[in-house]
Amino acid sequence: MKKTESKGKRSIRIILVVIVVLAIVLLYCIGPMAYVFGATRNGVDMWAGGAAIYIDESNSFVWDYNGDAQYDPDSLTMLLTCLIAAEQLNMDETVTISAAAIDDSDQSRWLKEGEEITVDALMHLSLMSSNNRAARMLAIATAGSEEEFVKLMNERALQLGCTKSEFYNATGHLNGGNYSSAKDMCLIAEAALENDTIRKILNEKSYEFPATNIHPATQIDSSNLLMTGGTVKNYEGKSVTVKEDPSVIAGVEGVNGAKRTATFEAAEINGVTAIIVALKDYVGYDYADVSKLIAHSQSMIQPYKALEKDTVFDKKAKVKNGAVTKVSGKAGEDGYVNLLEGASASLILVEPVFNEDLKAPIAKGDVIGKAVIYLADVPVTYVDIVATDSVEEGWIFSKIGIPNFVALIIMIVLGVILIAVIVLGTIVRNKKAKARARRAARIKEIAMKQLAPEKESGLTKPKHV
Repeated sequence: MKKTESKGKRSIRIILVVIVVLAIVLLYCIGPMAYVFGATRNGVDMWAGGAAIYIDESNSFVWDYNGDAQYDPDSLTMLLTCLIAAEQLNMDETVTISAAAIDDSDQSRWLKEGEEITVDALMHLSLMSSNNRAARMLAIATAGSEEEFVKLMNERALQLGCTKSEFYNATGHLNGGNYSSAKDMCLIAEAALENDTIRKILNEKSYEFPATNIHPATQIDSSNLLMTGGTVKNYEGKSVTVKEDPSVIAGVEGVNGAKRTATFEAAEINGVTAIIVALKDYVGYDYADVSKLIAHSQSMIQPYKALEKDTVFDKKAKVKNGAVTKVSGKAGEDGYVNLLEGASASLILVEPVFNEDLKAPIAKGDVIGKAVIYLADVPVTYVDIVATDSVEEGWIFSKIGIPNFVALIIMIVLGVILIAVIVLGTIVRNKKAKARARRAARIKEIAMKQLAPEKESGLTKPKHV
């Protein structure tokens, strides 16, 4: 009886062990299994832990799944690093790689201690190849140390409206403690794209890396396969083909170890820019997830042209010190808003707002204000207003707000008045002179008449002997 109970207990223990092992295996494999069988995330089959779609032109999120959940942003951290560096450093400046920029855990063939390299080259390495040493050196060149630079990162993130983020290093390398959300990373990506230097680099498929005092010149290719196409091995070691997507204009993929990824892509869809971020995804599956999000964006976005390029506004901008006091403005480009399904175009309002301190000279095409586009009384985007004509600097009267044309009329009127005064003065003087002459003649005539009798009496008076 005891032997039977003992065997029964052993059988139960064996069954429990098998269940635990199967559970562990299931947990390990649940990622790819869920992907294969299609894990629906708010209408999209994907396996990213958190994702969001943000429309640049309307400054709005149109879709998200766990958009505020906090995950490791991996190499997407470098978007913020490069943004701050681009705002504070000269791209042509040469820096020397310091020992502090080298991390033994980062086995990069690029950048050695003492290597002299331009900031521009460091930016390319960071954004195109997610090079940790390059990003770390940008931080050191900007703030003196990575620790001080991290303070700038967190300050800048708050300025951009990121409330779910905290950064502890400039690279995102090996889970350095950084955390963010898909929505926050969309805001950081938007700011990065607004920087001309970063936007240009992110749009490049290849870069001619200049020779340094250590490395010869060579070419580096973008690691963003949605821009270049190519193959990548997933974390299972299988090759995955990624097709080039012509709608993608920028992107960065960050890899944490050999499994997890964070991905950012910007795609031009129906005239607007969709910024897509997917966090806590799987290597090899992330590009497929982002491609699905791009396709989902296409189905959701209904771009509405709220303002057409070259539209001239009725309201004019006031100009100081100019030959004229006002100048007309027109839309510098088309203005789009994203109308969600069911929204009415009647909710859209365009209001021109001109710069308050416009001073001549102004060249034709200069930005003189912004056309703010409102959706349901909420400002969502804007378009630059440019001058339709040039405005030359005015005469001295322009200092008190009198344009040249009015000043000319005033001078003509004053000139006419002056001439009239001179003419009238001359006429009056002539009249007075004539009057004086007549009076003098009259006096002379009277005097002559008085002297005439005396002369006559003098002629007839007898002489005495």
